[in-house]
Amino acid sequence: MERRSVRILSLVTFAMVLATDLLYIGLINAQGPGGDPTIYVPRFVAGYLAVMAALVAIALLPRQEIAAIRIPLRAAAAAGLLALGLLAAFSIGTPIVIAGILVAIALARTSRAPGSRLARLTGLFAGLVAVAVLIAGFEVTQRIIVCPPTGEMGGAGSHFVTGPYQYECMNGQLTYHSG
Repeated sequence: MERRSVRILSLVTFAMVLATDLLYIGLINAQGPGGDPTIYVPRFVAGYLAVMAALVAIALLPRQEIAAIRIPLRAAAAAGLLALGLLAAFSIGTPIVIAGILVAIALARTSRAPGSRLARLTGLFAGLVAVAVLIAGFEVTQRIIVCPPTGEMGGAGSHFVTGPYQYECMNGQLTYHSG
């Protein structure tokens, strides 16, 4: 059985992430279908938040099978939430960073069994994977540009890995330029 403080921190984190995700989805849907050519980026963020909330919730389950993977689950959630929170600092980042800090505190207080060195290494690996999935998700979803069927529009941006890009839409046809 885990400490009460760990359970409370995890439940608060879960509630914060879930509430932020639901509010974010509401904001996305309230904006309507038109305008943004990179419509898949906010949907990826919403899905990523849901996965982070699920990791926190799974780590709370009082099952012997889960006890062995609690550290990697919480490490992945902490790294993912902190990375996303810092990237989204000017919009929905503050509650996500706070949730990341809370789950990191819960991670630090998680009971460590003898031979926990492997658990710490898998936790580090899980955190790196969570951040890699976040970066890869942004890379992929920013490349999916939806042009309106008529009219002109254009823009530019920058990917984390591949750098800057520019695009133009002309009557439903996309022209994409790297660099």
